[in-house]
Amino acid sequence: MQIARSIRLLFSAAAMSAAVVTGSHADEHKAYFSFNGDPRVPECAAASVQSAVAGSVARAKKDYYGGRTILGIDQIREVSYQVNGVSPLARRYCRGKASLSDGSFQSVHYLVEEHAGFLGVSWNVEACLAPLDKWRVYGAHCSTARPR
Repeated sequence: MQIARSIRLLFSAAAMSAAVVTGSHADEHKAYFSFNGDPRVPECAAASVQSAVAGSVARAKKDYYGGRTILGIDQIREVSYQVNGVSPLARRYCRGKASLSDGSFQSVHYLVEEHAGFLGVSWNVEACLAPLDKWRVYGAHCSTARPR
């Protein structure tokens, strides 16, 4: 019984590590610790970043964005990449056109920030739908999700 459990555990660990190491998107989900000059946060168009942006909007209070959610983001571009400036943390500022669940399209501004994930591990995203930020949570015209 104990041997079978150990073998199952060993096989599951091997399968999980193989799934992480292989695959075309393995770099996209790495922890992004960089002390050698490698990119410190993922690119604006990375699928994991787009998913995080959509999740950020989906987690907002239901009436905040009128119940809208992001279905996809197009016309993505990096606005600015700041590292070792006033703050030692890397920040990537991005902008895109979000297609929303109600069929409309709105500008979305988002910030990918180093060491802002759970317990300071990995990265996090702050996203703002510019014309729909009615309580100005992200400042006037999404100023906190834009470079200074």
